[in-house]
Amino acid sequence: MYCNLSCGRSKKVCASPWLFAPGEDTTPLGNERLGFYASVFVASLGLGLYLYFVPIFAQRLGATFLDLGYIGTAGALTYAVAPFFVGQLADRISRRVLCAVAILINFAATFSLIFCRSVSDVIVVRAFAGLGLSFFWPTTETLVLDLSRKEERVKEMSRYSVSWGSAFLIGPFLGGVIIQNFGFFTLFVISCVLSLSSLLVVIVLISPKQSLAERSEGLTKVKEQLRVVKQLLPWYGLLVCYGLIFSIVSSIFPGYANSIGVGAVLVGVLFTAFGIARVATYATSEHFLHFGGERKALGLVSLLLAVAMVLIILFPTFNVFLIAIPLMGGCFAILFPLSIGLISRHFSESQLGAAVGFYESTYGIGAVIGPILAGTLATILDVRLSFVSAAFAGVLMMIIAVKAKTYKD
Repeated sequence: MYCNLSCGRSKKVCASPWLFAPGEDTTPLGNERLGFYASVFVASLGLGLYLYFVPIFAQRLGATFLDLGYIGTAGALTYAVAPFFVGQLADRISRRVLCAVAILINFAATFSLIFCRSVSDVIVVRAFAGLGLSFFWPTTETLVLDLSRKEERVKEMSRYSVSWGSAFLIGPFLGGVIIQNFGFFTLFVISCVLSLSSLLVVIVLISPKQSLAERSEGLTKVKEQLRVVKQLLPWYGLLVCYGLIFSIVSSIFPGYANSIGVGAVLVGVLFTAFGIARVATYATSEHFLHFGGERKALGLVSLLLAVAMVLIILFPTFNVFLIAIPLMGGCFAILFPLSIGLISRHFSESQLGAAVGFYESTYGIGAVIGPILAGTLATILDVRLSFVSAAFAGVLMMIIAVKAKTYKD
C-alpha cells in the first residue's frame, strides 16, 4: 500500500499496485486497496449507526438545545486542534498505525456512551470522540491524496467518499430501527463490534510500510505551509462556513426534528435519504467540474445549501425535511472533493498530510462555532434562528467561491 522510494513517485513507478507515475496507466486494485476501502466502510458504519442519534440520546438524559450545542462543540473543539498535528504525523510515520489508533479511540468513545448517565457525561465523551475522528479522517484522506495524481484527486476522493458515504447511508436507518426495537444500549454495542472488526481489517490486510518523501522536503516545513494557508485564506474561510453548516445540521437538527414530533426512526429515514443523495453525488462529483468549473460548482452548491436551510425554517414538516436534507447531502458531496482537491494542489507532494491537517482543522473551527451558536440562538430566541445563521453562512460561501483566487490551476 505504501512506497519506500525516496526518489518520489514522479521519478519511477512504485512496487505497490496503488501508485503510478505520471503518464502511466494504473494497475488493477490489489488486496491492500480493497482492504483500505473495506476498513473505511466498516469503521464508518460503526459511526453512522449512532452519530446522528447522540442529540436524541442526550435529550433523553434531559438535554436542552443549549446542551446540544455544548455537546456538538465538545467534539468539534478537539477536531479543530488535533488534525493539524495528525497531518504532520501522517507525513512521518506509518498511516496504518494512525488508522489503528483512530479506530481504537472511536471504539473507546462509543463504548463509553453506554455508561453515560448525564448530559455532562455525554459532553466529555464527545470531546474524546473528536480525538478519534481527528486521527481517522485526516489519515485516510491523506492516503487517498497520496495515491492519486493532482489532476485526478477529485475523482479519487469521490471514490473514497463513496466507501464511507455508503456506510453513513445505511447507518442512520439501521440505527433508528435498532433504537426503536432494542434501545440505545444495543446500538452502542453493535457500533463497538463494527469498530473492532474494522481494526482487524487494518491489521491483517494493510501493509505497515509508509510512503516517505525526501527528508529535506517531508519534515515539518511549517513556515512554508503557513505561507500557502495565507495565500488561500478566503478558501479556508469557506471551510469554516462549511463546518458551521454541517455541524448545525448534525448536532441541532435531529433534536429539532424530534421536538416537533419526528421520531428516531423517521430521523433515521431523513439521514438515510441524506446518505443516498451524498453517495450518488460523490459517484459523479467530478462531472460537476464541466458545468462552469470549480468556482461555479462550489458557488452553486453553497447557494443551494442556503435554500435548503430556508425550507427548514419556513416549512417544518417531515415531507419538506425529506426534500431539504437530501439536498444538503448532495451539496456536501460536491463541496468536499472539490474543495480538498483545490486546496491540496497548492501543497507539495511531501506535505499532503499537512494539507489535509490544515483542511480538517479549519473545518473543525466552523464545527466548533456552529453548535454553540445554534444552541445559544435556540435557547435565548428561537431554534429556527439556528438555521438562519446557517443560511447566511451558505450565502457567504457562495460569495467566496465566486470571488476568491486560486494559484495553481
